[in-house]
Amino acid sequence: MSSDQVSLPDIVKSRPAAEQDMAQEVAEIVSHLLGDRRSIIDPSVEIWTAKSAEDLRARIEDDPIFGGSMGQWKKLDIQLADAPREVVLLAAELVFLREVPVLEARPATRKAHVEQVLSHLDTPVELSQVILQSFERPSGDVGFRAGRGFNGRLWLHLAWAATFIRHWESLDEATQNQARNDPWILQQVMLECGDDQANIRNAFQFLFRPDVFEPIASATTKIQVRDGLADWVGTISGDDPAAVDRDLLTARASLAEEFEGEFGFWYDGVRELWDDSFIDSEFDGTSDPDEDAPRARRYWLYSPGSQASEWKVFSSEGIMALGWDIGDLAQFPDRDSIRQALDVDETGSSMKNDVLALWQFQNEIEPGDIVYAKKGRRLLVGRGEVTSAARYEADRRSYRYVRTVEWTHDGEWENPENAAMKTLTDISQFPGYIDQLEELFAEDSEAVQEPLRETLPTYTRETFLEEVFVSEDDYDRLASLLKRKKNIILSGPPGVGKTFAAKRLAYSIMGVKDTDRTQMVQFHQSYSYEDFMMGYRPTETGGFRLEQGPFYRFCEEARADDSKRPYFFIIDEINRGNISKIFGELLMLIESDKRGQELRLLYKDELFTIPSNLHIIGMMNTADRSLAVLDYALRRRFGFFSMRPAFNTPGFADWQAEVANSKFDGLVDVVTRLNVDIANDLSLGQGFTVGHSYLTRPRNGNLDETWIQSIVHDELIPLLDEYWFDEPEKFESWSKELKAILT
Repeated sequence: MSSDQVSLPDIVKSRPAAEQDMAQEVAEIVSHLLGDRRSIIDPSVEIWTAKSAEDLRARIEDDPIFGGSMGQWKKLDIQLADAPREVVLLAAELVFLREVPVLEARPATRKAHVEQVLSHLDTPVELSQVILQSFERPSGDVGFRAGRGFNGRLWLHLAWAATFIRHWESLDEATQNQARNDPWILQQVMLECGDDQANIRNAFQFLFRPDVFEPIASATTKIQVRDGLADWVGTISGDDPAAVDRDLLTARASLAEEFEGEFGFWYDGVRELWDDSFIDSEFDGTSDPDEDAPRARRYWLYSPGSQASEWKVFSSEGIMALGWDIGDLAQFPDRDSIRQALDVDETGSSMKNDVLALWQFQNEIEPGDIVYAKKGRRLLVGRGEVTSAARYEADRRSYRYVRTVEWTHDGEWENPENAAMKTLTDISQFPGYIDQLEELFAEDSEAVQEPLRETLPTYTRETFLEEVFVSEDDYDRLASLLKRKKNIILSGPPGVGKTFAAKRLAYSIMGVKDTDRTQMVQFHQSYSYEDFMMGYRPTETGGFRLEQGPFYRFCEEARADDSKRPYFFIIDEINRGNISKIFGELLMLIESDKRGQELRLLYKDELFTIPSNLHIIGMMNTADRSLAVLDYALRRRFGFFSMRPAFNTPGFADWQAEVANSKFDGLVDVVTRLNVDIANDLSLGQGFTVGHSYLTRPRNGNLDETWIQSIVHDELIPLLDEYWFDEPEKFESWSKELKAILT
């Protein structure tokens, strides 16, 4: 069956009703665009004219704003400054048209974009009921997933649309009538209007004639679907836009004879016919029937050599490549055969990451997939689209497993999340992360050069002792305890510098002040396993998705790095949380002698381990009466180090000498005696003493009498009032001593 034999009324019934309803949201705007030229927002104004279109095009295309210093919407604001009313209305309705078919576009965001454009009007307008009703449709229901190829081209889309409007008005009435009635003539008019922007043209084609064209923005994906359905098409017409769309229509007509009711190309039972990667893929490719092509697209993080050592070569050659060499990967029928080929010493090791990278590179990456090239965990150096199958180039000196990639970006960007250290990682199951990455590259096609990270400052045992008021013996005992137990708790009253010491203890063991290898969270009474490890979170579309918590991600980062490089997870107020509830099955895995052992996770069918290079430092406030005593299970797994006021340490003595203030000396004397009384009080004890942090300040700060007065009146006296609320005489006695210092 050719496209000329297709009966549109018959196959319209096969199209998902939700897609037709979405197109109906803009039907009135389209009728004005192709007809009487009037605005739907302000019907008194003609906006779909050559004059208005040329004004808008010139503002955007003839005076572009390049660079990444501002976003594309801010750039549009600048370009619309002082624009005539009809031009502002034209831009607003084009922005509305552009975002209607985008699957992930949130109603609030779509509305905000239209209102942002309309803010350039001298007199405000009310949005029409047609547009307001469109904003009631939630995101994720229907449409195509846009991605960087669509989202980041606002200015190109508006310029193309303006060019099309200008060209439309130049046509004689007879040609316009033919285009209104014949979708193929309408498409030809779009193609002839100027330089083609396929993704916005494809979006407009669908919105204008949803009975004929598919809601697919990507020209590459259209060809992929068409080629996969070649048996249902018959004779392929060609690869030009009209030929591909005609073939897709023919394929739909053929499929409609086999499938009852409505269907989309991403429906179960249809997708398998053209998407080989959908079958037997570990990736959960199940999707809503209304998903567009990019739902089939997968996203990959890829390391072009260690620390991106091969990036310059690969980006210039337009390839991605892997460095192992066990012969042509096409000869291996399964992963185990790859593992055996890699394991030349027959160790029996699983080599999971290496095997998975080779298998996925050969069998799971597909043309149209997006690849983000990375350098280490923190930097991205490029983005591209895969355009070929995998091949083995035996003549290459190294990196013989090759795919062709159209690299769209080359530069350096800060990764919004820490990347895994694996050579190849499928991140398709993390849509939130993908959105962050796409937004990162979407603002402008030019790479924003970021400076390389400076050399990390060294941090030694001596540096720690200079900054933290503990003795040398205490530091050696503390560092040894952490290395041996893997998990420690710094306990003590408020003001002894537990948090300050925890971070610097980590730095001293690392030897450098590397914040990438430390992470801190704070427990509280409602903190849970789902917050800490992983759990299901509601989505904006009313469903749920499994999200990884900070501890899970940090363990993955530590595991991906050299096992000799220590990582430190710091937990403030560890005794405020329900430890058994938060740690769950991890209580066993955190034990030092259980590191490396596997345990199946609660929310995920995955064997999980805590790497040996990960250390946990908890802080426990001993003066909080509301906190429960830690259970034995936790105490057995942690080493405890008690931190006490350090007024008698050499470090604090040096600080006091540097201050050289008699009132400060008097304050230190009173607090030292006060702590003896607190420690001997049966209702309080050592855990409630006043820490030295109350009497320290930044070394470059200015010490004056006002600062000392604030310490006494705003911190110490209120603290004593809380301690001895039922012993007013003791409170008054010590309050007088503190106040006497100030006279």
